[in-house]
Amino acid sequence: MANQERQDSDAYESQVREADDVPEEERAKETGDDEGAERGRSELEAVRPWRVAKSLDVLLKQVNTRSPGRSKASDGSIGDAAHASRNSDHNPWIVEAGVGVVTARDITHDPAHGCDAGVLAEAIRASRDSRVKYVIWNRRIANSSAIGSQPPWEWRPYGGTNPHNHHVHISVKSDKANYDSTDSWTI
Repeated sequence: MANQERQDSDAYESQVREADDVPEEERAKETGDDEGAERGRSELEAVRPWRVAKSLDVLLKQVNTRSPGRSKASDGSIGDAAHASRNSDHNPWIVEAGVGVVTARDITHDPAHGCDAGVLAEAIRASRDSRVKYVIWNRRIANSSAIGSQPPWEWRPYGGTNPHNHHVHISVKSDKANYDSTDSWTI
């Protein structure tokens, strides 16, 4: 209960957790997310405590405020064992003062209860928020930087094993000014 009170008192202060402390609501359950992330397991082995990027906590709070009764069945931040075995922004590969930082969050698609992941994905893409690395939704990905001949912020096909049709995946950039920004999102 003390942890919940601490979270409620400072919504933008990411809670540091030990590696074994992965609450169900924070576990990224589906495999196949962001196979093209920049880091791998070797950098994770030394990381014990972890937290979620503050910018993603801000986004989650905004979504939950807007849609308080939404399902959270496919929500998640830190990856499961399948994520830990490969490159994924769900892994705490950024290390700040000995604490790993997770730079990805999944938000469940539940239009019946006010959270349409397609609308959310499009709002984030259209906003061209400088914090965003990429967004994945419903077999499409939009990167904030050009990929080959594909211009930034344009949807392109996503061929990962997870089609991302039960949740939208948002990854933020790896620099502290972006991942720990507490500015509101345009959603």
